[in-house]
Amino acid sequence: MNKVMKSVVMVGILLALVLTTACTLRASKPPAPAATATSELSFLVTPTTIADAIATQTAAAKPAIATATSAPQVQPEQPTATVEQQQTGGGQTTSGTGGSQAQPIPTLSRPSTYTIQKGEWPICIARRYDLNLSSLLSANGLNMNSQVQVGAVLKIPSSGNWDSAAHGARSLRAHTDYTVKAGDTVNSIACYFGDVSPEGILAANGLSSAADVKAGMTLKIP
Repeated sequence: MNKVMKSVVMVGILLALVLTTACTLRASKPPAPAATATSELSFLVTPTTIADAIATQTAAAKPAIATATSAPQVQPEQPTATVEQQQTGGGQTTSGTGGSQAQPIPTLSRPSTYTIQKGEWPICIARRYDLNLSSLLSANGLNMNSQVQVGAVLKIPSSGNWDSAAHGARSLRAHTDYTVKAGDTVNSIACYFGDVSPEGILAANGLSSAADVKAGMTLKIP
């Protein structure tokens, strides 16, 4: 009888242990979810890269390519009232274009050579001196895509004239008054009009040299 009672007690103890363990397992907390990596910060992308900026500046620095239909890159003239000019030497203020009387327009003769100045190119010279453009280019080993630097000396053909049928009129614009913009030279202004010489512009405005042409002046175009 005692053995039977002991057996019953042992079975009860084992059953209690099994039930306790099962309850503990059910009540255990599920494992914490693995932490996810935080997303990287977004950085602003500069819209214009350094390479793009350099390419733009390089393109802007290239000299203009001469073409039959190209025109000097001068801003369109804007009619303004004649500005007063301060003379550097005497300290007097004068109104008008140059402060001096206009001089007779010199007769333009065809030279044997011509040195390219700032704001000029071969087609400009052909218009000014009534040259055959093809002959001018051929005499100097040039073509329509040639780039001629400032200081280049061109050989001027002694014969031949501007071909209006092929390239249009020598004159590019009507000879109206012109207000000088920053960066203009008397040579570039002459090329702007096509068939005008720098010497003629200086004479028409009573100016003695190209250095007298200043931004803000209103020049008469002969």
